[in-house]
Amino acid sequence: MPRKKYPETVEGIDVEIDFLHELIAKTMEKCSAKMTLENLIKVIDAVGKNSLNLARMMKIRVELVNQQTGPGAMLRQTLLELEDEWPELKQLVADYPLYLQEDNSPSAVEKPKGTDEKF
Repeated sequence: MPRKKYPETVEGIDVEIDFLHELIAKTMEKCSAKMTLENLIKVIDAVGKNSLNLARMMKIRVELVNQQTGPGAMLRQTLLELEDEWPELKQLVADYPLYLQEDNSPSAVEKPKGTDEKF
């Protein structure tokens, strides 16, 4: 069974959170003392599952907010500003995928002839 795809924006998550909150509240309102044990178990099961979904949505919301305003976002913004002010850094960032493709390990770099050290 494929996993449910969650919204990628805070607004989308907020809509899902509101929906689940209302669903749980309405389900709890429909409970009565006259319900059969079987129906009461179904209601409790539904509320439990939706409560877990609600908790998951709230956790995802916190993660999305942190991505947009947390330390990582501040670091990304600072690096973008540095790229604008420092042309060498901008060039390094542009060439970075190429740098990873090249073999730049110390053993791959050729030493000039006559510089072999013997100990």
